[in-house]
Amino acid sequence: MNETTFRVRYGETDRMGVVYHTAYIDWFAIGRTEWLRDKGMSYRGAFEEEGLYLPVIRVECTYKNSVTYDDPVTVRTTVESFSPTRIRFRYRITGPAAILAAEGITEHAFLDGRAGKPVNLQKARPELFEALETIVASRPDESPRD
Repeated sequence: MNETTFRVRYGETDRMGVVYHTAYIDWFAIGRTEWLRDKGMSYRGAFEEEGLYLPVIRVECTYKNSVTYDDPVTVRTTVESFSPTRIRFRYRITGPAAILAAEGITEHAFLDGRAGKPVNLQKARPELFEALETIVASRPDESPRD
């Protein structure tokens, strides 16, 4: 699990001063990037520089309460499921006083960027697969592999 806290920026709000719905999807990206960084790897170094990508193949977001400009928000990110071909992150976004603002998931395929085709990470990059598997299995707040 990783928690990342920041303040709502003016450009993330609509005319009513409420965070625009797509900002939450951007915050999911911040959450998973920081989850990786917290685990000692970067998306750029562990994936992109090796020709691997994690395209989003599914996204869901349920909005619960509004947050507004300059409110502190926290994105809590966990891995919901992990397999040789996919990884699914779960997010919980809270605003002031830890009020639930939104929750959701993103599911990602492992993709060979050079060939543009899905890959089995366990076969293509066994060391990266094992590192992720170890992280997910060793954390009680992370879900087990599919």
